[in-house]
Amino acid sequence: MCVGSAACGGGGTPQDGGLEGGDVLVPDAGRDAGPREIKTWILTTEDARAPLEAFSEFLPESLAAGVMAVQDPIRSLREFTRGERRFAVVAESGRCAECFRIEEGDGGWIVKGGLPLGVQYGVSALLEAMGVRFFHPHYTYVPQTLQPPDRSIINVDHQPEIDMRGLQFHILHPIETYFDFWEPSPEHLQDAYRTLQWVVANRGNFVTWPGIRNLRTASGEQREALVAHQRAIIERAHLHGLRVGFGVQIFGLSNLQNAYDLVTSSRDNLAEAITQNMEPLRQLPFDAINFSFGEFFAANPEQFIQGLELAHDAARAIFPRALISGTIHVGDFPTTRIDYMGNRILYYFLIDYARRPIRPWVHTVMYYGLFGSAGGAYNHANFNEHREYLFRRLAEGKEVGYKPESAYWVAFDINVPTYLPLYIYKRWEDLHGIRERARMAMHGGLEDHVLFTSGWEWGYWQIDWAVLRMNWKTPSGFDEVVAEMLAPLPDAREATDIIRSLALLQNEYLIEKNLAAYLAGQDATFEIGYAMGFWSQPRRPSMRDIQMMSEMGRNAFERDVVNELRNLANATRNLLERVERLPSLGRERVWAELRDGIAIDLARAEFASALWGAALQASRGADPSSLEAAMERALDSARNIVRRRHAALFDPRPEEILAHRISTALIYRYGYLREADTLCFWVRERAQYLNTFRGASERVPGCVL
Repeated sequence: MCVGSAACGGGGTPQDGGLEGGDVLVPDAGRDAGPREIKTWILTTEDARAPLEAFSEFLPESLAAGVMAVQDPIRSLREFTRGERRFAVVAESGRCAECFRIEEGDGGWIVKGGLPLGVQYGVSALLEAMGVRFFHPHYTYVPQTLQPPDRSIINVDHQPEIDMRGLQFHILHPIETYFDFWEPSPEHLQDAYRTLQWVVANRGNFVTWPGIRNLRTASGEQREALVAHQRAIIERAHLHGLRVGFGVQIFGLSNLQNAYDLVTSSRDNLAEAITQNMEPLRQLPFDAINFSFGEFFAANPEQFIQGLELAHDAARAIFPRALISGTIHVGDFPTTRIDYMGNRILYYFLIDYARRPIRPWVHTVMYYGLFGSAGGAYNHANFNEHREYLFRRLAEGKEVGYKPESAYWVAFDINVPTYLPLYIYKRWEDLHGIRERARMAMHGGLEDHVLFTSGWEWGYWQIDWAVLRMNWKTPSGFDEVVAEMLAPLPDAREATDIIRSLALLQNEYLIEKNLAAYLAGQDATFEIGYAMGFWSQPRRPSMRDIQMMSEMGRNAFERDVVNELRNLANATRNLLERVERLPSLGRERVWAELRDGIAIDLARAEFASALWGAALQASRGADPSSLEAAMERALDSARNIVRRRHAALFDPRPEEILAHRISTALIYRYGYLREADTLCFWVRERAQYLNTFRGASERVPGCVL
């Protein structure tokens, strides 16, 4: 990276440009390649140099970007003649830290912005206006020829609608960011840096991740390596201007994964345990601490409130300026709904009774949101209680945040696998609904929006990209953000309409017609949970339930489930045919992923329709062989699609996320796409059908652990 050295100007310190000299060759930072000629010059003052260097380090090699520190960027822009494009970046102290403005200059383009994020956002927006898209941390689209910037962003003051906009990398799942953010290695650290740059490029200003238990329990060299890795990531984030959060679970009673918990036993002295177990975080300069309280099981209310207050105080002693928040989870079970102070409430709403300034983050799960059905997820018909709580906090001028999801993983979406742009639609519906409610009630809007993310392959990067951009400015329609995302690609208008149509189709069938459970999978733990009276994903009947149904029940199931799954398959097939007609399909990897995503959706709908249709036929004593053949064809098709997609993943180390067995600090000792790779949920359902209705003795895989 070229930074105010003799190499930058061909001789001497580049004051006022330092612009004599021949071609300039500098290292391509962050890569092993040799020197290359700078094509994109970013001329800026010394105070903006470091964050712009961090930002430009992972720009694609084809842009060949270099940063030069000069005294007067606008004057240097007029005098500088090297490279193919030149940006003068001016840090303005009077502009908000995240605001920016782009103007046309003599010899190039001028970015004026706040420090440190505004100038980076401005450079990102300028590149995007020329056709670049920061799609995925490992894939930035650069057209063969950059176009003159779209004039719609020129001479406009840009500023965010929501104050805190970011992602929770849910590294309790064995996803890309688990390996990069938690497993120390030089390669993982570089990819964590790359992800931070990607968040900045897409207008985020906050990242957080849940802690894992081994940070507290490890000792010696292992702990030193973990701490050093975490510290390096935090310092890099701070260089960009990102705030960094850390998730802590207070009560180990509800810790169903290897989360970092504070109270490990009901016999612990609360104050001593919390103080002692917060102490290992002292070496790490986090900006936010998020408390969570597990799932399905509740602590005693008084103990909960006392523990929360003690945890707040312990965190505040270590991080005096940190934002402290608490997640209001979901789960409407007898164990989680309690009586307190004359109110019948969900356990998680006890946050309101703590005598400490803890910002509640309202949570929803899967693609369900604050508006419409929740499909029975966590035994909720809807999340209206969470929605009204959020709106009440906004109306009262109290702090509140929202934390929805862009994937649930486990057995629900990305590892089935299915491609679900429905998530984009539902996240837009939430943001648009919150903004409109605030506008009509004439009170302030949302302060924090933190998206719980569980992986990026199979098109799930699209959801995080879209939500980060909608946090910056919520569009009037969700398809606008899809159009913005895809605009530089050939055939973008047709692809945008296909994604829009698929999202609305999925909303109709998976939510409104309540078919989500039939496209999702179910692992072996679900049966244990059902027996205990708990479940997370929407429920569906078992094969035994179908066998025991009355004829009236079978008729209703055929009408409402089997036939509708067939209708969903037919409509999805029409969309797949449209993708396959895109002239640029063979030339653009985003379209290849789109084709595979819709193809797997079609195969899943065909498989489910045939599976449950065959169960109905067999339960009636009719011959299900034709439906069994259709089920096998869909499974074979899915295997081919998965084989093709998993040979073309975005992640540079696919062996980690595809691993059938790998060492991790989690309860999951495999990569998050293992079940997708083996189609475990499909094979499990097929075996359950054959054992129930065909007298087979197939092994039923657990698809978990």
